[in-house]
This record gives sequence, structure tokens and C-alpha cells, in this order.
Amino acid sequence: MTRQLLVFVDGVRAGVLECDVRSSTFRYDRPYLARRTPTPLSLSLPVGPREYGPEVVEPFLWGLLPDNAETLRRWALDARPQADEHNPFTLLQHYGLDCAGAVQFVRPENEATLGRQGGLSRLSDAQIGAQIRAMNADPSRWTFDDRDGRFSLGGAQAKFGLLREDDAWALPTGATPTTHIVKPGIPEFRASAINEHICLMLAARLGLVAARSRIERFDGETAVVVERYDRLRPAEARPPEESARGLRRIHQEDFCQALSVMPSQKYEDDGGPGLGRMAALLRRQLPRDEAQRAIERLLLGVAFNWLIAAPDAHAKNYSVLLSGRQIALAPLYDIATLTPYDRYRSERMRLAQKVAGTYRLAEIGGLEWRTEAAARGLDPDRFGDRITELVAAAPDHIRALCSDPALRAMDPEFVDDLRTALLDRFAAAAAALR
Repeated sequence: MTRQLLVFVDGVRAGVLECDVRSSTFRYDRPYLARRTPTPLSLSLPVGPREYGPEVVEPFLWGLLPDNAETLRRWALDARPQADEHNPFTLLQHYGLDCAGAVQFVRPENEATLGRQGGLSRLSDAQIGAQIRAMNADPSRWTFDDRDGRFSLGGAQAKFGLLREDDAWALPTGATPTTHIVKPGIPEFRASAINEHICLMLAARLGLVAARSRIERFDGETAVVVERYDRLRPAEARPPEESARGLRRIHQEDFCQALSVMPSQKYEDDGGPGLGRMAALLRRQLPRDEAQRAIERLLLGVAFNWLIAAPDAHAKNYSVLLSGRQIALAPLYDIATLTPYDRYRSERMRLAQKVAGTYRLAEIGGLEWRTEAAARGLDPDRFGDRITELVAAAPDHIRALCSDPALRAMDPEFVDDLRTALLDRFAAAAAALR
């Protein structure tokens, strides 16, 4: 038997996802094709009249779901008997009302729910703190057990979405979007929430485009709260379509989805996209000058991850924003340094993507960055100078960020360790660039 889900992009019905016993297919609706500038569901699924098969549909669908087998198993059990942890269609029919980007999935009989404003369940600090404690004890628990959020977030790290309204936190229901992502941190990495926040702030202060974040305490529990860059508030939103509560969804996808690569292959060493494939995609999709700027931004993001010794900058941690025919590189997100932890060894550490043919942090320096820049069609000397500028500016920003009284009040010893580790790492990077 064939089952269907209606697929909406930015509040507009875009097409139909069908699933039989073997696989999933997708086809755009004719009215959507007739729109003046329809937004593609994915760069791997260009707007057109053809039917797309599982080889491109399923990598996109899996990219919307947690990259965590235990979480998928838990979600399937919570939604049984309809859901199967090995079938993204069955999971998204329960958890697809609020995903990364502007895509929403709804059963045909529930289509009218997307036209109605969803509800809000106000949450106290104690309730959010209890959820964080539960997630720290069981990282597969990404949802509030007694509430029906029906939202999906990708990635491997435990997290959940909330809406911020009138200086209060709430859990949306129905079609109402979330506006922030709450990440308690990774239990085996001390104060990883503080780590991620400082790294995001450092990137922004160095002039890179990065997601906005802050550190919050909920009933004594620490989390990094990241503002969703794929949501617009009413003052920022533009016609024609706005979603529930005046919030507009902005479509996005990561580079694995855009290149039809399964999340299990997100690392280049596992067959995932490297800088060559990612840059080539931008060149295919953008005019020459825009592509040059986007590729430089992409390469600077990878260079920043090298500078801070971040090992997890794989293709799922870089994304593009899509709006009609417009494409833009998304802000940096999910960045954290390994330097303050015992397992960090610069001579052994490998990056998620090759730079000039090597994954090894210690084998990358000025020559390798100029070589990589030239291979991507950039001016190698100009790009090398840009990295040198980042290195020169970073120490003052690191000291300032790690002097923040609010952060120091949470874990002063870790903040001191992080400051020292980052300063040492940038000194080593400066030497490697000479």
C-alpha cells in the first residue's frame, strides 16, 4: 500500500511524498511549479515535473532527523505501531511539523492544521531544567515526554527546540515554529555548552557569520541556547507567506542533503563531501562573483575550525539557505574546540575534511591553505593573508570573552582552561602559517 505525506515549504504546499514497502518518492505539485519563483525542497531536488526516487529523496529526509540511533528507536517506540526507526517517512509523519528550514510534512487528512495557529505550553525554568537533567541522564531523550511537540532536529548531539515569546519560554504545538535550539552539552566533555558559545562568539567577533547564542541556566542546569537563523520574527518577515504566530520559516539544507549523501557518510573519510564537492556545488548554483564570495566564506569557516582545533566540521555542519532562486551560505553553527580536554593531541588530531590532501591538524599550515585556496579558484595569497588576520586578532577576543563575569560564575576553572588552551592553539597556528 502506498502512503502519502504532503510537503510544505514556507507555508505553501510544494508536493507529495509517497512511500511504499520499498522506498520513498517525491513529486512537486503543478500549482507549485507554476509559481513565479518556487523554492526547491533541496538543491538535489530541483523544481521540475519529474518524479524523484529514493536515491535523492531519502538522503534529504534522513538529514532532517536525529543522527542518533537510540533517539530514532525511542521516537519509533513512542509513535508505534505506525513508525519504523529505519524508515524516515514513518518518522516524519509524526515528527515533521517543524524541521530544519521551511519544510513541513503533514498527512493529507490533517492539511487544514497548517492553516491554523498552533498552541503554546509555557515552560518554567524548573520544567526546562528537569528536561535537561533527563537528557543528561539519557541522551536519546530529545522530547518532553508529556507533551506533543512533533518537531525534528538533525545532528547527533541531544537538543530540543523552544519558542521565545514575551521574554518567556514555551513549547509550541501544531504548526507553530520553534525559534531557539537548546543544547545541554555533551556529558563526556566538561562544560561543552560554554565551549560552543565561546567559539561561536569568537567566530562572530573575528568577522565571520555565525549563529547567535547565549548561555542560560535553567533551574541550575547549563545549556547553550542558539537562535535559529532559519526563522524570522514578524518585524523581519516579508510577504507573501508567514507561518503561525507571525514567524516565517526560511528554507535551508546541509551539504549532505544538497549533494544526496546519507548522514552516515558525513565525514569525508567515510565517503562524504569534501571541500572540492562543496565548492563545485556553489559554483554550479551561483553566478561567478557570488560563488567566489561563498566559497571564500566556506573555506574561512573550515579554516576557523582548524584554528580552534575543532574535529567535527563535517559536511552536515555547513548549510545553505534557499529562497526561490536565491542561495546563500548559512551562518556557522555547531563549532567547539577540543583543546581544553585530555583527549586533545595536536599531533594526532584529524579534521573532518581534507585540506590540501591531508586530514592531520599538525600537517596543515600556510602552504596547505594557499594550495587549497588555489584549488578552489581563490587568490591563494589573499586567502593566506585573511587567515593570518584572524590569528592576529583572536587573542584579544579570547581574553575578553573568557573574562565575562556571567560565564566565569558558571565554571571559572573551565573558562580559565579554555582561555589558556585557545591561546596556545592560536600561537601554534601562527607558527604553522609562517
